[in-house]
Order: sequence, then structure tokens, then C-alpha cells
Amino acid sequence: MTAREQGELPLPELFVVVASAEDAAAFAPLAIRDPEVRPVLVATGPDPMAVDEVLDDLGALAGRVLLVETPAAGPVPEVAALLPRVDALVADDRPAAVLVRGGSPTALAATQAAVWRDVPVVAVPVEGGTAVEDANQAAIAALVATQDAHRVAPEEVRAAAAAQRLVRERLTGGDGTRVLRLPTDRSRPGLSA
Repeated sequence: MTAREQGELPLPELFVVVASAEDAAAFAPLAIRDPEVRPVLVATGPDPMAVDEVLDDLGALAGRVLLVETPAAGPVPEVAALLPRVDALVADDRPAAVLVRGGSPTALAATQAAVWRDVPVVAVPVEGGTAVEDANQAAIAALVATQDAHRVAPEEVRAAAAAQRLVRERLTGGDGTRVLRLPTDRSRPGLSA
């Protein structure tokens, strides 16, 4: 008998996009079981196998490894290589929320795919990046601000809130120093369905 048949629904999945060794070190504490949401570390980026290896070394196993053709150097080829793969992952697995960190091209691609698919995004900003990373973080914040809470299922909003709580508790020691974003009531003017 399945959990659904027994009346126990599985926990909603939170895709934690891990695009670099730095992301792996930052997000490893999220791999611990949680009563509200099931964090799934997604090893990806320009070298997903290296990210997976770092996660393994930290004792935080990746739930998914998103392989892509090795992109040419630079942010544009990286986004071009990652966007269709991340979009397919989000569309096929339909997580309740997506968590990204910083302004890497991978974080931007994951945010674009999730917003397009009406999946809430929680963004953890990182200071001291390159000009491109800072611009990507601004673009990520703008994309997240366009999310319409009325188009997102209540369990997805709850998963995004659980993601915020996890980041506050596990990544910042409860001091609340990070600014995160949840879907808002703001509509998307100029966009049509």
C-alpha cells in the first residue's frame, strides 16, 4: 500500500540548486531531513560531477545530478546549456519550490525555469560577486518579485516558507541575516498566458 493510499502524503520537494563547490559548502546543512519539506540537492552547473563529489565529501548526497554538455567559457554559453535541462527537470519533477544561491548563470537559469513554470523561488543572495553575478542577482530578484502567489498552489507557498525557515535555521544560525524572497501578490503586468 502506498503512502497516498494510507492517507499519508509525501513531503513536498524543495530543489536546492547546487552549482559550485561554494554552493555545496553553503547548502550541505540543508541535506538533513525536515518535517515540512524534503530538500533535494541538485548537483549541476558547468561541472556537476565535481559538485557531486564535494557534496559527497561533505556527507550531503545529491538527490539529482543534472548533467549538461560542458558549456564554453562565459555566462551566456553556460545559461544556454543549462536552461533547457533545468526547465525539463522542473517541468518533469515539479518541485514545490526551488532554492538558489548567488548570481551564477546556473542560479539565473534555474530561476527563469521555475518562474516560467510557476514554481516558487527562494533566493539566497551572496555579496562580493563579479559584475555579471551582481547583475544576475538583480535579475533573479526581479524575476522572483514577479511571481504571483495566486497562481501558485498553497502547498508550494508553504514549501517556500519552509525553505526560508531552513535557510534561517541551518545556514545563518537563526540570526536572520539573509534576505529571502517569497512569491508575492503582485501580478505580472504585460505578461499574458
